[in-house]
Amino acid sequence: MPFELVLLAALIALNGLLAMAEMAIITARKTRLRQLAPRSRRARAALRLADSPERFLSTIQAGITLVAILTGLLGAEPLGLLLTDGLRALPWLGAYADDLGIVLSVMLITFVTIVLGELVPKRVALAHADRLAMALALPFTLFSRLASPLVSILARSCAWLVRPFGIRDGQAAERVSEEEIRLLVAESAEQGVIEPVEKAMVDRVLKLGDRTVETLMTPRRRICWLDVEAPLDENLETLRSSPYTRYPVMRGADDEVVGILESRRLAVHLATLQAPGTGQAGLFEDLTTPLYLPEGTLALSALASFRDQAAAMAMVVDEYGDLLGLLTPNDILGAILGQGTHALQPLERALVRRRDGAWLVAGALPVEELLSVLDLPLAPDEEAVHTVGGLIMGRLGHLPTVGEHIDWADHRVEVTKLDGARIDRLLITPLPGRGLPDEAA
Repeated sequence: MPFELVLLAALIALNGLLAMAEMAIITARKTRLRQLAPRSRRARAALRLADSPERFLSTIQAGITLVAILTGLLGAEPLGLLLTDGLRALPWLGAYADDLGIVLSVMLITFVTIVLGELVPKRVALAHADRLAMALALPFTLFSRLASPLVSILARSCAWLVRPFGIRDGQAAERVSEEEIRLLVAESAEQGVIEPVEKAMVDRVLKLGDRTVETLMTPRRRICWLDVEAPLDENLETLRSSPYTRYPVMRGADDEVVGILESRRLAVHLATLQAPGTGQAGLFEDLTTPLYLPEGTLALSALASFRDQAAAMAMVVDEYGDLLGLLTPNDILGAILGQGTHALQPLERALVRRRDGAWLVAGALPVEELLSVLDLPLAPDEEAVHTVGGLIMGRLGHLPTVGEHIDWADHRVEVTKLDGARIDRLLITPLPGRGLPDEAA
């Protein structure tokens, strides 16, 4: 009797080991295993098992099924006899001791097997998946080889049965969507694994693939350029008042871009320019050819063009060749770092929350940047609008005046400042009784 009970305990423990190995191998991070594989034999073994899920799962299932059969055959009767003897000592149950003993033994074995042979091992495996996967990989590789004949039959039977569902041999659905990456990053930030600023940067990187150059460029009317037809003093004043590393050079009021002037090359000609009676011909001697990007170009494609052509400044043009704006690699980098849009005036912040819960918003702020902190609905025909100012002007249907407002979901949007025909600043306030928005991360 004690031997049978010890054997029963061993079978339940073996069932738990099989369940633990199954969960650990399936949930282990393949990226981590691949990172450790060059210097860890156990990691390579775990990776091989994870890369062949149909064979590994067949091995585990065969083992679990065999253990379950042996547990029922070898455990139910001895445990039932032990319980029957105890029940016979109770006068009011003595007549039913035999039947109750069998029923209770089955229930007890089932309970212990589920808890100690399934739930607890799998919970442990989930908590330490990578470590347990590497620890159990080599023993289960050997077990898989020993059970290879049976496993081959099971694997081929399974492959044949799932074929009507469009699943082929060796096909493992390991596609990770962008949304799953976002959820994983958000969960890591909540657990303190990564910093909130890192989460925000990852979110912006994922959004960057959908952004076009129009959402990142400096609009044409805000470009600081030099004019080959302007007086020398005027160009020098532009250089002094707007100290940039590069300047687009235009010809008169036309959209003709002559080239790009780099300030480092300008130093060579300063002495010549300051000499009496000299013109500004030397100012525009060393111009570089600009990169041209059509409107609608994706930000990542623009970044690749900057890299391939070793360019530091690009001109964004429409289908007619008219200049729309200017783009630099720093504009794309700023979209990742969350520094707002380059189109804003220096020292201005694109999105500022006041103590009363209202938001001060720049009209040139990309719409998606606003929606990342405020949960506001967007109509399908508004998804092509790039800036908040353009969106509000479209909803108003006319050029607004200062003080005009619209209600957007549970917020009121008021125009507070205009810059010519452009909305420069907005005030977004929660409507009374609707609650304040959550703090931005």
